[in-house]
Amino acid sequence: MVKIKITYLLLLVFISGCITGNVTYENVKEGPFKVTNVVDGDTLDLNNSERVRLSGINTPETGECYYQEAKSELENLVLNKEVYLEKDISNKDKYDRLLRYVYINDLLVNSYLIQNGYAKVYDKYSYDTKKYKELKSIEEIAQNNNFGVWTCKDIKESCLYVGSKQSKIYHKFDCKWAKRIKPENLVCYKSEEEVKELTPCKTCLAA
Repeated sequence: MVKIKITYLLLLVFISGCITGNVTYENVKEGPFKVTNVVDGDTLDLNNSERVRLSGINTPETGECYYQEAKSELENLVLNKEVYLEKDISNKDKYDRLLRYVYINDLLVNSYLIQNGYAKVYDKYSYDTKKYKELKSIEEIAQNNNFGVWTCKDIKESCLYVGSKQSKIYHKFDCKWAKRIKPENLVCYKSEEEVKELTPCKTCLAA
Protein backbone atom coordinates (compact mmCIF):
# COMPACT_ATOMS: atom_id res chain seq x y z
CA MET A 1 0.00 0.00 0.00
CA VAL A 2 2.88 2.35 0.88
CA LYS A 3 4.61 1.56 -2.42
CA ILE A 4 1.45 2.36 -4.35
CA LYS A 5 1.15 5.74 -2.61
CA ILE A 6 4.79 6.59 -3.33
CA THR A 7 4.40 5.65 -7.00
CA TYR A 8 1.25 7.77 -7.22
CA LEU A 9 3.03 10.76 -5.66
CA LEU A 10 5.96 10.43 -8.08
CA LEU A 11 3.53 10.33 -10.99
CA LEU A 12 1.86 13.51 -9.74
CA VAL A 13 5.25 15.24 -9.46
CA PHE A 14 6.14 14.18 -13.01
CA ILE A 15 2.84 15.43 -14.44
CA SER A 16 3.20 18.69 -12.55
CA GLY A 17 6.72 19.09 -13.92
CA CYS A 18 5.50 18.54 -17.47
CA ILE A 19 2.87 21.24 -17.04
CA THR A 20 5.29 23.79 -15.54
CA GLY A 21 8.19 22.83 -17.80
CA ASN A 22 10.46 21.95 -14.86
CA VAL A 23 11.15 18.31 -15.74
CA THR A 24 14.82 17.62 -16.54
CA TYR A 25 15.34 14.85 -19.10
CA GLU A 26 18.51 12.79 -18.86
CA ASN A 27 20.57 12.62 -22.04
CA VAL A 28 20.63 8.84 -22.33
CA LYS A 29 23.52 7.48 -24.40
CA GLU A 30 23.31 4.39 -26.60
CA GLY A 31 26.24 2.08 -27.23
CA PRO A 32 29.03 1.50 -27.50
CA PHE A 33 29.03 0.90 -31.26
CA LYS A 34 32.00 0.51 -33.57
CA VAL A 35 32.31 2.85 -36.55
CA THR A 36 32.99 0.75 -39.65
CA ASN A 37 32.86 3.43 -42.35
CA VAL A 38 32.86 7.21 -42.74
CA VAL A 39 30.69 8.29 -45.67
CA ASP A 40 31.49 12.01 -45.53
CA GLY A 41 32.05 14.74 -42.95
CA ASP A 42 28.72 14.24 -41.19
CA THR A 43 27.67 10.64 -41.92
CA LEU A 44 29.01 7.31 -40.70
CA ASP A 45 28.15 3.60 -40.57
CA LEU A 46 28.07 1.38 -37.49
CA ASN A 47 28.74 -2.30 -36.90
CA ASN A 48 25.01 -2.87 -36.33
CA SER A 49 24.34 -1.90 -40.00
CA GLU A 50 22.83 1.47 -39.03
CA ARG A 51 23.82 4.69 -40.81
CA VAL A 52 24.14 7.77 -38.60
CA ARG A 53 23.73 11.39 -39.62
CA LEU A 54 25.45 13.66 -37.10
CA SER A 55 22.60 15.83 -35.90
CA GLY A 56 22.56 19.62 -36.01
CA ILE A 57 25.54 20.04 -38.34
CA ASN A 58 26.22 20.19 -42.05
CA THR A 59 29.55 19.63 -43.80
CA PRO A 60 30.52 20.33 -47.45
CA GLU A 61 29.32 17.95 -50.16
CA THR A 62 31.58 16.11 -52.62
CA GLY A 63 33.52 18.60 -54.74
CA GLU A 64 32.80 21.55 -52.47
CA CYS A 65 35.43 23.52 -50.61
CA TYR A 66 36.64 21.76 -47.44
CA TYR A 67 34.82 18.49 -48.21
CA GLN A 68 37.90 16.27 -47.97
CA GLU A 69 39.21 17.99 -44.86
CA ALA A 70 35.90 17.44 -43.04
CA LYS A 71 35.68 13.78 -44.06
CA SER A 72 39.31 13.09 -43.15
CA GLU A 73 38.90 14.68 -39.72
CA LEU A 74 35.84 12.57 -38.94
CA GLU A 75 37.76 9.47 -40.03
CA ASN A 76 40.65 10.43 -37.73
CA LEU A 77 38.25 10.88 -34.84
CA VAL A 78 35.98 7.83 -35.05
CA LEU A 79 36.86 5.26 -37.73
CA ASN A 80 37.29 1.77 -36.24
CA LYS A 81 36.65 3.18 -32.77
CA GLU A 82 33.83 2.75 -30.28
CA VAL A 83 31.35 5.61 -29.98
CA TYR A 84 28.28 6.41 -27.93
CA LEU A 85 25.18 8.01 -29.39
CA GLU A 86 22.62 10.47 -28.05
CA LYS A 87 19.25 10.75 -29.77
CA ASP A 88 18.00 14.10 -31.03
CA ILE A 89 14.34 15.20 -31.12
CA SER A 90 13.59 13.11 -34.22
CA ASN A 91 14.89 9.56 -34.36
CA LYS A 92 15.61 9.39 -38.10
CA ASP A 93 15.76 11.66 -41.16
CA LYS A 94 13.97 11.18 -44.48
CA TYR A 95 16.78 8.91 -45.71
CA ASP A 96 16.25 6.54 -42.73
CA ARG A 97 19.52 7.59 -41.10
CA LEU A 98 19.70 7.84 -37.31
CA LEU A 99 19.93 11.46 -36.12
CA ARG A 100 22.45 11.41 -33.32
CA TYR A 101 25.01 13.30 -31.28
CA VAL A 102 28.18 11.21 -31.42
CA TYR A 103 30.60 10.86 -28.52
CA ILE A 104 34.14 9.50 -28.62
CA ASN A 105 35.15 9.16 -24.96
CA ASP A 106 33.98 12.51 -23.50
CA LEU A 107 34.25 14.45 -26.78
CA LEU A 108 31.03 15.49 -28.52
CA VAL A 109 32.06 15.10 -32.15
CA ASN A 110 29.25 17.32 -33.51
CA SER A 111 30.50 20.27 -31.45
CA TYR A 112 34.14 19.56 -32.23
CA LEU A 113 33.55 19.69 -36.00
CA ILE A 114 31.80 23.06 -35.71
CA GLN A 115 34.33 24.50 -33.28
CA ASN A 116 37.23 23.71 -35.61
CA GLY A 117 35.58 24.85 -38.83
CA TYR A 118 34.85 21.47 -40.40
CA ALA A 119 31.08 21.99 -40.26
CA LYS A 120 28.36 24.61 -39.94
CA VAL A 121 25.19 24.47 -37.89
CA TYR A 122 22.27 23.10 -39.91
CA ASP A 123 19.95 26.09 -39.43
CA LYS A 124 17.29 24.56 -41.68
CA TYR A 125 16.42 22.09 -38.92
CA SER A 126 16.87 24.33 -35.88
CA TYR A 127 13.36 23.42 -34.67
CA ASP A 128 14.36 19.74 -34.58
CA THR A 129 17.77 20.17 -32.93
CA LYS A 130 17.79 20.09 -29.14
CA LYS A 131 21.39 21.36 -28.92
CA TYR A 132 20.85 24.12 -31.49
CA LYS A 133 21.65 27.08 -29.20
CA GLU A 134 24.76 25.36 -27.87
CA LEU A 135 26.03 24.61 -31.38
CA LYS A 136 25.29 28.16 -32.62
CA SER A 137 27.36 29.71 -29.84
CA ILE A 138 30.29 27.48 -30.80
CA GLU A 139 29.83 28.27 -34.50
CA GLU A 140 30.07 32.00 -33.81
CA ILE A 141 33.59 31.55 -32.44
CA ALA A 142 34.72 29.52 -35.48
CA GLN A 143 33.18 32.06 -37.86
CA ASN A 144 34.77 35.04 -36.12
CA ASN A 145 38.16 33.34 -36.26
CA ASN A 146 37.71 32.38 -39.93
CA PHE A 147 38.30 28.66 -39.33
CA GLY A 148 37.97 25.99 -42.03
CA VAL A 149 34.75 26.22 -44.03
CA TRP A 150 34.46 29.91 -43.19
CA THR A 151 37.44 30.63 -45.46
CA CYS A 152 35.48 29.16 -48.38
CA LYS A 153 33.05 32.07 -48.23
CA ASP A 154 35.90 34.50 -48.85
CA ILE A 155 37.07 32.51 -51.88
CA LYS A 156 33.59 32.46 -53.39
CA GLU A 157 33.06 36.18 -52.97
CA SER A 158 36.40 37.14 -54.51
CA CYS A 159 36.24 34.89 -57.62
CA LEU A 160 34.64 35.94 -60.88
CA TYR A 161 35.21 32.41 -62.23
CA VAL A 162 36.86 29.22 -61.00
CA GLY A 163 38.73 26.43 -62.68
CA SER A 164 40.95 23.42 -62.02
CA LYS A 165 44.73 23.21 -62.14
CA GLN A 166 44.21 20.14 -64.30
CA SER A 167 41.95 21.82 -66.88
CA LYS A 168 41.82 24.81 -69.23
CA ILE A 169 38.06 25.27 -68.71
CA TYR A 170 36.59 27.93 -66.43
CA HIS A 171 33.20 27.99 -64.72
CA LYS A 172 30.86 30.14 -62.71
CA PHE A 173 31.36 29.33 -59.03
CA ASP A 174 27.85 27.87 -58.64
CA CYS A 175 28.15 25.64 -61.73
CA LYS A 176 27.63 21.94 -61.01
CA TRP A 177 30.97 21.14 -62.66
CA ALA A 178 32.78 23.74 -60.55
CA LYS A 179 31.47 22.02 -57.42
CA ARG A 180 33.23 18.81 -58.47
CA ILE A 181 36.68 20.44 -58.48
CA LYS A 182 38.77 19.22 -55.55
CA PRO A 183 39.69 22.05 -53.15
CA GLU A 184 43.41 21.43 -53.65
CA ASN A 185 42.98 21.90 -57.43
CA LEU A 186 40.71 24.95 -57.29
CA VAL A 187 41.90 28.05 -59.16
CA CYS A 188 40.30 31.46 -58.61
CA TYR A 189 40.01 33.88 -61.54
CA LYS A 190 39.21 37.45 -60.55
CA SER A 191 38.95 39.11 -63.96
CA GLU A 192 38.03 38.50 -67.59
CA GLU A 193 41.68 39.05 -68.48
CA GLU A 194 42.73 35.97 -66.50
CA VAL A 195 40.43 33.64 -68.47
CA LYS A 196 41.17 35.17 -71.88
CA GLU A 197 43.24 32.14 -73.00
CA LEU A 198 40.88 29.57 -71.42
CA THR A 199 37.72 27.80 -72.61
CA PRO A 200 34.37 28.66 -70.99
CA CYS A 201 32.22 25.85 -69.63
CA LYS A 202 29.47 25.35 -72.20
CA THR A 203 26.97 24.25 -69.56
CA CYS A 204 27.17 27.17 -67.15
CA LEU A 205 28.44 29.93 -69.43
CA ALA A 206 26.44 29.21 -72.58
CA ALA A 207 24.52 32.47 -72.25
